Amino acid sequence: MTTPRRMTQNTLSALKGWPSPYAVDFAATFDPSVFSPTRPYVSAGTVVRLNANGQYVLGVGRNRVMPLFLFTTSDAPDVSNPGGDVTADKDAFVGIGPTGKAMALVASGAYELVSTEFVTGQNYPPNTPLTSPDTGANAGRLQPGVLYTDMIVGIVSRGIVDNGHGRSAVAFWPFPVFPTT
Repeated sequence: MTTPRRMTQNTLSALKGWPSPYAVDFAATFDPSVFSPTRPYVSAGTVVRLNANGQYVLGVGRNRVMPLFLFTTSDAPDVSNPGGDVTADKDAFVGIGPTGKAMALVASGAYELVSTEFVTGQNYPPNTPLTSPDTGANAGRLQPGVLYTDMIVGIVSRGIVDNGHGRSAVAFWPFPVFPTT
């Protein structure tokens, strides 16, 4: 049995601009390649992009893509339902409309976000450009980037803040900037 996670451990929250009838969000399924024994789920706050099949994959790297920020975790009850077979188990958990799709906020939206999914040990002063690697242990996590070299997903607004639940998070404005090289 896996160790339960605290529901406020990995979050994406909005300080400004969300929810709004004008905000842009998107829902998609996950490419199976994002999951592994060391990453059995993808956390809220993770940076993702769409692959050619319209599924989420981790991070952006140097790809010229639209960044998205996961609002829900990949194994949330409204995304997936691992609660058993409802045709055979009378005690199976049935989520309210599990779709297999997770909602993400699009980086072109007019909001200020805070994400717990960032690389620790880095400096995040205001106006720092942010990127997110697409490979390795930090794939999908925010980290400082280099304008016009990395795919930039946002600009730090307030630095490291409390996510409202006692967890450190980086505050930023989504702002996609494509690499030129």
